[in-house]
Amino acid sequence: MRLIALDLESPDTSSEVGFFQVLGFSLCELENEHARLIPARGLELRLKKGRSAALTIVLNGMGPTQDLEGNPLKYDRPPPPATTRGQATVHGPVYPVVDLPSSLTWYEKQLGLKEVFHDEVTQWSEVSDEAGNRLVLAFSPDLSTPAMLSLLVPDAAAEVDRLREFDLLPAWTRSVPWGRMAAYASPGGLPVLLVEKFSSNSG
Repeated sequence: MRLIALDLESPDTSSEVGFFQVLGFSLCELENEHARLIPARGLELRLKKGRSAALTIVLNGMGPTQDLEGNPLKYDRPPPPATTRGQATVHGPVYPVVDLPSSLTWYEKQLGLKEVFHDEVTQWSEVSDEAGNRLVLAFSPDLSTPAMLSLLVPDAAAEVDRLREFDLLPAWTRSVPWGRMAAYASPGGLPVLLVEKFSSNSG
């Protein structure tokens, strides 16, 4: 199976588009009910009009309809090539799980994904498809924690300073043994995580 795109559900696609353009995405398509946003490389984003923020991995192929925690999995063909490219890099979604080892086993066995990075201290594990697209399984005792969209940046502190020029302030910042993180919230309520991974741990 191959990760193709991330579907984000938003009550206001227009304001969501503006938010992601500030983060460095290029707008490829905008209609009343949906929009496509393209990063410099990696997964594209598809925004869909809806009542609440949601994050769904889109896969190419057949397989389970839900992940271990009951999150729906959606299947689709690869989208057509984009005409524009932005600057941000989509790292993948971050899914909270209560049992990291068993969740990791499920993603590897059922979806054919392979673990490419693991940190025991922070209980953070990254799995990848054959094309190099990633998603993150992170331990959380509270499953009400929403899934987050993770974006890779070369310098988290510099990016936080840049976003302040647009009046965007992080909900929190955090240093971990392998890098730094800063969390934001898009207009639709979706948590967005900026991740700087130190070069020796970039996988």
